[in-house]
Amino acid sequence: MKRRGGTLFVSAGEVSGDHYAARLGTLLKERGFCGGIYGLCGAESREAGFEALWNNERLHVMGVAEVFSSLADILRLMGEICGNVMERRPDAMAVVDSPDFHLPLIRRLRRCGYRGKIFYISPPAVWAWRKYRAADLAKHVDICLPLFKFEHEYLLSKGCDSRWAGHPLVEDSRGWNYGPDAPLPRIEGPNAPERGDVLAALLPGSRLGEIKALYPTLSELASRLSNGGCRPVFSVAPGLSGRAREYLMSNVERDSHNYHDGPGRDIMAASSVVAGSSGTATAQALLLRRYMVVMYKVRPLSALIGKMLLKGVRFAIPNLLAGEVFYPELIQGDVNAENAEREMRRWLDMDPGAREKMTGRMDDLAALMGGGGAYGFWADQIMESM
Repeated sequence: MKRRGGTLFVSAGEVSGDHYAARLGTLLKERGFCGGIYGLCGAESREAGFEALWNNERLHVMGVAEVFSSLADILRLMGEICGNVMERRPDAMAVVDSPDFHLPLIRRLRRCGYRGKIFYISPPAVWAWRKYRAADLAKHVDICLPLFKFEHEYLLSKGCDSRWAGHPLVEDSRGWNYGPDAPLPRIEGPNAPERGDVLAALLPGSRLGEIKALYPTLSELASRLSNGGCRPVFSVAPGLSGRAREYLMSNVERDSHNYHDGPGRDIMAASSVVAGSSGTATAQALLLRRYMVVMYKVRPLSALIGKMLLKGVRFAIPNLLAGEVFYPELIQGDVNAENAEREMRRWLDMDPGAREKMTGRMDDLAALMGGGGAYGFWADQIMESM
């Protein structure tokens, strides 16, 4: 195996992006990369051996208004990173998602004279809104590595060097056990369910603002489901920041809810139905063939701006793949326990034949996420530039 050195700067603002970055770094080392990997990282990347100069909790904000309120710290962070990159001159950069931070950072670095290769994993959804960003990607980013084929085809049409080999979660899902023999994950709480109970997984999200917005609704939903014979279980994701974890745990324990302190996919796999935040969890639910009620709620100002900019845009990944509302989406004012319970009961009470047909549709949509191998493909693209 040929050993290659150099330095790779990595920036991943979200928990899911940090997971992708950590898996990428592991594969780079397996393929012979012996250089340094450093940057803006989360817990999983640190465990993978990255040099974390900045904690990605500083980017855990959602919604336009929330970003504005944190603007001073975000700009300060951007300045720190830019200064460091221009001093250390890494051979390449790989940024993941978080376009409101990464696109301005990339433009600033190019203006300052950075000429290393820049890879953008999970680039912005230019096909949906702010289409002008495609020109920035074509001008400043060497290679885009989108998660979906339709994104890849759109980026190519806009002059971007886009390369696609599937969604990384497809590869992750190969190790998931979600069949009838799957073990029941450890569930804690006052009335922990047993095998045979009808479970409902409740996913409040991975960011503090997201959890604060959704928890009251999910807590009421948990009470309603319990009264109807279902056993709700909150997911406490291992990648939560300290503040987010503390807030969620204090509320779950105060309200005497059951919870699973581990990967959200494990409690989803053990459940009959899922409800919770929009994002990567919707793709996980699809790969697990679990029906999910998707919720999205931000501050009123963010919602107003989003309504103007995102007309007709769906949030759930399965719905984007389907081109229609396949998983129900509750947005802003529609996010309430009554609506969520109604949609979940629709699945739980569905005729077996209709449910089998819906599950078959999940098979079709999951196939659109590719056949796996995304991490290795990304690693190969980066290795070729080092």
